[in-house]
Amino acid sequence: MSSILGFAALSVVLVIIPGPAVMLVLKSAVARGRGPALVTALGVLTADLVWALASVAGLTAVLVSSQIAFDVVRYVGAAYLIYLGIKLLLTRGTITSPDTAVLTGKPRSRVRAFREGLVSDLSNPKTVIVFTSVIPQFIHHGARPVDTLILGAVFAGIGFLSLVSYALVFSAATKLLRDARITRVILRAGGAILTAFGVGLAVERPAV
Repeated sequence: MSSILGFAALSVVLVIIPGPAVMLVLKSAVARGRGPALVTALGVLTADLVWALASVAGLTAVLVSSQIAFDVVRYVGAAYLIYLGIKLLLTRGTITSPDTAVLTGKPRSRVRAFREGLVSDLSNPKTVIVFTSVIPQFIHHGARPVDTLILGAVFAGIGFLSLVSYALVFSAATKLLRDARITRVILRAGGAILTAFGVGLAVERPAV
């Protein structure tokens, strides 16, 4: 129990630091509304759970043991963030009203939002490091695989709650911004930050 509480406390610190997932939630909230922003958070949650299962199966250990495989994940993640960032930088035309997005559902927007959250987190090497380097520090020798899964679920759950909070705040703030020009400025600023995240991910070499 103490290891779970200790890891939960560390997870809170890790997830409250704004990263690519937060910027994607911001993008979805501003461009599409509260619903798609929450779906983006759900995509990130799904990716975290996938990594948790992969960790239990030993797949993450295989991944980090191969520099080539790890670099492929890193570069895919970097390219995807840069792609999304450039799309936002080139944003033109009409921005979907948050009220309309919430009421109509916009199935295609929600699928896109989920995919963005899922792919960005699946290809984020820093998430891999959490499951390969951080979680093992809280696992006692002889622990069962389910213990790793529990800690992975704790990390995923705390991350999801954090992103949901961001989604609600961003969508509420967006409703106050009726000026399309201000909305586009926010989106382009988010695009610049996502692009910077992508470039940083491509050039840095996380310790594994």
